[in-house]
Amino acid sequence: MLIGLVGLPNKGKSTLFNALTGGSAQVANYPFTTIQPNEGVAFASSPCPHVALGLPKCDPNNSGCQNGIRKVPIRLLDVAGLVEGAHEGKGMGNQFLADLAQADALIVVADASGKTDDEGNPTTGHDPARDVRILEEELQAWFQSVVRKNALKNKGRPLKEFFTLLTGLKVSENDAAHIATDLELPEESSQWTKEEVHDYAERLRKISKPIVIAANKMDAAENRSAVLEVLQKRGYPVFATSAEMALAKQKAVKNGFADLDAASGKLVAKSEEPAIQKALDRINAFGDDGVQTMLDHVVFNSLKQIVAYPVEDEKKYANNFGKVLPDAFLLNQGATGKELAEKIHTDLASGFLYAIDARTKMRLGKDTALKTGDVVKIVSAK
Repeated sequence: MLIGLVGLPNKGKSTLFNALTGGSAQVANYPFTTIQPNEGVAFASSPCPHVALGLPKCDPNNSGCQNGIRKVPIRLLDVAGLVEGAHEGKGMGNQFLADLAQADALIVVADASGKTDDEGNPTTGHDPARDVRILEEELQAWFQSVVRKNALKNKGRPLKEFFTLLTGLKVSENDAAHIATDLELPEESSQWTKEEVHDYAERLRKISKPIVIAANKMDAAENRSAVLEVLQKRGYPVFATSAEMALAKQKAVKNGFADLDAASGKLVAKSEEPAIQKALDRINAFGDDGVQTMLDHVVFNSLKQIVAYPVEDEKKYANNFGKVLPDAFLLNQGATGKELAEKIHTDLASGFLYAIDARTKMRLGKDTALKTGDVVKIVSAK
């Protein structure tokens, strides 16, 4: 799974990337700080089964577990800032759009403070909804160009071959075919009208690149509720975020200035130095930085994922080395035991016989859909 961080220059993408990944992407107050895309690992949050199972702990291999919350890894991409006309190659446009092709979902970063213009230069009173609208229009124009190019390339060939050409946008052939059928488009794709290409590209864009808006720099916004109301009119889920506050909180804990209270989410000072206390008070006064909540929404709502835990010893909820709940895998809602086996190893999937629910010790039917938190043993002939 790959989630793209996108937006106009200097809206806080790289700061948000660092807050989500603990990375060190270059951050500065000028446009095009990011030239090459930054890729890192972020972590979605899900209740760990070890708590409900009454186990004292778990032993994660591919993630962490904090206060009973499992951290499940996902890939995150911070791409170069977009400018108006990107689909025509302006700014870093060509690279920006090519980098996004493999993204499963997009977090569009808007400047809620209104203090950066379209090009990322300092200003006042900028409409954050423009940040979203420009990006949306550029994505739409790009999708239309891809659809038109491949529609012409497929001239005289079966329409199903055209659908295959679109898989580079991270859309399945079934979804591509369903959209064409739903819109009642002609079998000859090269004959599609401009309006038909627009409508098909729009549907393709929305299904293959679901968008969530990060109303970033919210700590510097003068009227938070007004900003959220304006952005919500774009029709996408909107989250008030402050990547700066999220990073400050992480650094305060990492540098030993404070502990994070799990119940309240607030910082508890470990130093009596006035300057440090003042900084911690400012962070606590802002409240939830919104960063983790937004990421979890993308993973579990926009992309409709579940978290499943494969084990080899269903009685001890462990692998063959005694590690408890060592792995956590993201799967599409409706996934079965065999699909979990495919995530683990192709040989395990090719020899798949059946799966066992480790909680009930019952066999799962081959078409039984797994749920978030399921602990599953895969039985295979290989």
